[in-house]
Amino acid sequence: MMNQQPGGLTVTIADRATKITVTGGGAFTLPLGPLTLLEGPLEGDDPPTAVHLTNALGLVQDHFDDIVIEAPNIATAPSVVASGQHALALAHAEVGKLTLPLSYRLRRSDADELFRTLVAEPIAQRQFNPGLDRTDVESIIGTCCVILGIMRRLDIQEVAIQEVANKAEPDTGN
Repeated sequence: MMNQQPGGLTVTIADRATKITVTGGGAFTLPLGPLTLLEGPLEGDDPPTAVHLTNALGLVQDHFDDIVIEAPNIATAPSVVASGQHALALAHAEVGKLTLPLSYRLRRSDADELFRTLVAEPIAQRQFNPGLDRTDVESIIGTCCVILGIMRRLDIQEVAIQEVANKAEPDTGN
């Protein structure tokens, strides 16, 4: 489901691309997703170093800036909805279980806190976080970078997380 608010953004995070759709018209693609970041700036260290994390967040923000240059109205979007399996995995990790409260919103302060916790843990330890599915243990750091990079660039305090209606939906970012 898309963000219904006029001018709002729907951010669909796939493995190697992030689609930004503007309610009322306009669609853009960031040429990166959590796996792209794992294969690029986050590659190598477990847990990632501060330099790698800064580079990953900067890469997201740089690509998002390219979109803002093309469509300046995006910088003042009234709301953001994040969707896709990666966004859902981040929400599950934040609440600590595989079900979300109705109309769940991820606050930036909670995303920052989760990010600080997860990046300090090696994969072997990270896998024991409640709500974090084993299939997302490696990609969750990249997902944090995508969400936080966008939240920080837009200076927003929350994003709504959209439950995935059909988990068999194809991931177009591969």
